Amino acid sequence: MSNNRSRYLSLAGLACSAMLLPPLSAQSTIPIVFSANNSADYSPTIAQGSLFAVFGATLGPPTLVQASAFPLLNILSGTSVTVTSGSTTLNCPMIYTSEGQVAAILPSNTPIGPASVTVAYYGVTSPYGFSSTQVTVAESSVGIFTITESGLGGGIFTALDYTLKTFGNSAKPGEIVTAWATGIGPIDSPDDVLPTSFPNFPNVQVWVAGQAASIVYDGRSGCCAAVDQIAFTVPGVANGCNVPVTIVSGGGSSNTVGLPVSGSGGACSDSGPTLPTSFLTKGAAGLPVNVAAIYIGPKAIGNGGGVAQALAIRLSAAFHTRVPKADAARLMRAYATKNPRAIRLAMAKYARQWKALDARTKASITAQIGQTQEGAAAVFGSYGSEGAAAAIASAQLPPAGVCVALPHSVSSGLGATSAGLDAGPSLSLTGAAGPVTLKEIFDRKGQYHGVFASSVIGPNVPSGSYTISGSGGKDVGAFSAVMTVGSHLAISNKSSLAAIDRTQPLTVTWTGGVTGNYVLIGGYTPSAYSNGAYFSNAYFACAEDAGKGSLTIPSYVLSSMNVTANSQGILGISPHPLSNQLAIPGVDLAYFMDGSSDSANVTFK
Repeated sequence: MSNNRSRYLSLAGLACSAMLLPPLSAQSTIPIVFSANNSADYSPTIAQGSLFAVFGATLGPPTLVQASAFPLLNILSGTSVTVTSGSTTLNCPMIYTSEGQVAAILPSNTPIGPASVTVAYYGVTSPYGFSSTQVTVAESSVGIFTITESGLGGGIFTALDYTLKTFGNSAKPGEIVTAWATGIGPIDSPDDVLPTSFPNFPNVQVWVAGQAASIVYDGRSGCCAAVDQIAFTVPGVANGCNVPVTIVSGGGSSNTVGLPVSGSGGACSDSGPTLPTSFLTKGAAGLPVNVAAIYIGPKAIGNGGGVAQALAIRLSAAFHTRVPKADAARLMRAYATKNPRAIRLAMAKYARQWKALDARTKASITAQIGQTQEGAAAVFGSYGSEGAAAAIASAQLPPAGVCVALPHSVSSGLGATSAGLDAGPSLSLTGAAGPVTLKEIFDRKGQYHGVFASSVIGPNVPSGSYTISGSGGKDVGAFSAVMTVGSHLAISNKSSLAAIDRTQPLTVTWTGGVTGNYVLIGGYTPSAYSNGAYFSNAYFACAEDAGKGSLTIPSYVLSSMNVTANSQGILGISPHPLSNQLAIPGVDLAYFMDGSSDSANVTFK
């Protein structure tokens, strides 16, 4: 994402800029809008009176221009933004503009519900609607600004003296800290100037590692229009470098971000199923961090990236045309449903090529498409910034006993966001499921895949000991590590989970697992439309000691899920990957994930 936070938070002491005639290069420019999002967490839901960013092409001048005085202008260096809801169209006060991104304030009097955001450059818009995008307007939709400026990772938290809370300068229980956010709600005074009064907003909650914090102030900042400050007292939580913090306002939850906490302040430290402090510190220093993830089982393999890529290569060779991995994955999902119509639709693009194949080739490909046996995969990747490491730590892997709402788009694997590392031509895995060779996937550096014998099928990995080894490559040294798959997990109160009330806490119980190791409990709801508004896929994750056998999910996490019907939601449990960390030369963090799992189809009400 962009530097919208730093661009805007530097606006203290603004001074007026003049309107200019359009330069020749701008006279025929048509803005192309991709999306409009909350500028802190990039949610497509934007609150009245909040700061939002618009992404696209040819939106403004080649060099960024930011506002330089209050009151904020409706046109900045030729760029203007309007919001239309029904028959109401309002001008949005401008914060900054550039070719690929602009920022503005959604007026506090914007009607709630579906709306359209339009960007004009020197009065020009696309006659075909390319200069507009649809958004959902809410009374409150809080986003917490983050250090990574991505909506993930460490949040922007400051002490009373405005020093930033970092891994080396953590917060202490009992200390008052301030979260910087936008979207807490509308105000009665004009949005294009600094607020004239600073009342607390009602019904705001701050949850720190699942504990309610005492709020000192929640309202507009005195430095900047549309920016909110929520000051709270840090409750007595366990130490951690990414203690999860979520703000709830108007019944909706913010993005979950990390707050470093230590009993004595100073440097933080972690324990439990979190990323090692040394790993986080290295990333925070701007140094690249190397990660290895090794998976066994149908959830990680099954119809996932490695198998889909292998199938795509097979189909491309058979059809004599390039078959994208996405098409292969879609076909595998269709076969998994055993729905003939879904299969025909997935294969429709390649119907002619399929018809031309001989019966033997068709049978072989069909077997590969519908395979259900388990396999193994390994991914070796390097991240060049703190952002990815912090995002995984705080937004996807909560500490024990804690639940977090995950970002709308969850990374499907390390290879999707990192540079691959060469760990050698192949890897060897031996164990209870028999031997398998993991070969590097064609044109996917650092990604390895192998399939067990057809007799090994899901949903659980055969229990026992497994040894993974490799001779090493250009980036990763030779290694051999032993991993253990223990007692299989099973949700024991499925009957009481069929219909879930999102406004009430929910207790999940399970059997299996080993005391001292951890489990991940996750939830998913598909995207949905409600009252003309669109809501993206929603996810949450919780962690707990496997030996405890139960966990209660708080209502503020469940409220982030979409309402579903006909058991379209999913609730699942699996072993926690960070229970099995490995030592591999050239890798800062290596872990093994047992893909065994149990799940239930549920309805969220």
